[in-house]
Amino acid sequence: MKRFVSIALRLIISGVLLALLFREHDLLADIAPRLRALMMNWPWTLAGLAFAFLSLFLAATRWHIILRGQVPDLPFHIVLQAEIISAFFNISSVGVVGGDTYKIMALSRRLPGQTMPVSVSLVLDHLTGLISVAILFTVCMVARASHWHEIGYDLRMLITGYAMYVGVALVGLLISWFSFTPSLLTWGRRTFPRTMGNPKLAGLIARLTRVHDVAARLWRRTLSAMVVSTGMHAAFFMSFYCGLRAVGGAAPVLDVLTAMPIVDAAASLPVSVSGLGVRERTFEALLAGLANVPEAVGVSASLAGWIFSLFWGVVGGVLFLRAKHAPVIAPEEQCA
Repeated sequence: MKRFVSIALRLIISGVLLALLFREHDLLADIAPRLRALMMNWPWTLAGLAFAFLSLFLAATRWHIILRGQVPDLPFHIVLQAEIISAFFNISSVGVVGGDTYKIMALSRRLPGQTMPVSVSLVLDHLTGLISVAILFTVCMVARASHWHEIGYDLRMLITGYAMYVGVALVGLLISWFSFTPSLLTWGRRTFPRTMGNPKLAGLIARLTRVHDVAARLWRRTLSAMVVSTGMHAAFFMSFYCGLRAVGGAAPVLDVLTAMPIVDAAASLPVSVSGLGVRERTFEALLAGLANVPEAVGVSASLAGWIFSLFWGVVGGVLFLRAKHAPVIAPEEQCA
């Protein structure tokens, strides 16, 4: 029942947001002609598709770098295939089966007995993503700091709120890193035996400790993954810049790269289907405030960027239907 209510709410929220957008910007008069321009501006469309694929390729590379520290014999093409297929679940799922769930299931089938390392690597993969997008956002903000006074009050509040959110997340991550060091955990178990001994809390601590231990042991790989992750986010954000140019809009690349971390964070909230409606409204407001992009153009550009990801999601769906999920690496060949 809870799952049904969650799915229904996401569908309703996306439907209402899109209805309001298309009421404000007529779908047939304002949006459709610009989306048809994707065919006429085909060089930008192809560039957007290429950047969207590059982001998937680099996402697979990032995850593979971390995975190889635990499963040295894992071929890259398996991780890339799982990443592309996960794009299908990311754009099609309204329930609990999303891209991460698929990736864990797919690699666990191919790596019998290695579900925990796969799950831990995926958590670490996302943490490197959080740090890299924070770095990218900070660089963009520093680069356009001289134009800060030109931004309206509401937009400054939105950007400041996102910066605070990222800052708190990074501080929390840093505190967590020191909290799960062996000496501090030993002190905690000795000082708070009843609390630390709670079965649910103990299980959570055990999983987080595993992530900490893997990150400490594979710190070089983690740093490499962070560098790749920065390129991955930049490529994904550039696909939306290409979408903007493909629908006939224009804005400085720096403004789009500054806006996209906030847009991506809003679209990732579990309140809509594939971020539809939320992404468009956020992209519209940010590009209008940062670069004076007409609102209808901003909505069209956001839809174009989503279409580029949708294309590779459809490719992932085809791969999923044709995929064979038999184990490819024998347990004795794996590294614990």
